[in-house]
Amino acid sequence: MSGAATDRRLSRKERELQFRVGIVLDAAEHVFAESSYAACSVEQIAKRAELSVGTLYNLFDSKEEIYTRVISRVQTRFFDIMTGQVNEARGPAEKVRSTVVAHFEHFSRYIHHWRLYVSASNGFQWELKSKLAEEASSSQDEFIAKLSEICQLGMDEGIFKTGIPADLVALALIAVPHSFLVKLLYDETDDPMADLPAAIRLAERLVGIDEG
Repeated sequence: MSGAATDRRLSRKERELQFRVGIVLDAAEHVFAESSYAACSVEQIAKRAELSVGTLYNLFDSKEEIYTRVISRVQTRFFDIMTGQVNEARGPAEKVRSTVVAHFEHFSRYIHHWRLYVSASNGFQWELKSKLAEEASSSQDEFIAKLSEICQLGMDEGIFKTGIPADLVALALIAVPHSFLVKLLYDETDDPMADLPAAIRLAERLVGIDEG
């Protein structure tokens, strides 16, 4: 069923609720990105959203719930964009390159998203990380499964080297742009795309496209 058809079935009250939830998540995304999770408050989020704290608590039970929803939305958005770009690429080799390029393009444009991603994965209490994994990992798992299929196709076609299972190669490929993006996050370089050629070469060597 299309999104438009679903929207027509929503009551005005439900549409208003969705609208307010979206306002809060937009505001929280910026608040969390500008500081640490611990340093942010519900009051800051409410002020950014131009809503009262009481209204915010009518929409969400806690700051933790808002955070998990923000991360889920950010991750889903990113992997949807990346999946679309990889689907447009032709052949396993170009799809691998497209995976790396998509990471750099997205996170250089939306660096606060990357800060959120890093915060969700490192240095947080285990209970929160567990909830994030439950709430926000499905889109990532789907993309890694797709990348695993691409790697297997490349092996079957003789384009990629063999000897390591495709699912492990896919995990290693995802780690390539991530490692460069961590450097980007902490170096605060003026040119976030500067390391893209090196990241592409590393990904190519990982799968055996470029052994030179």
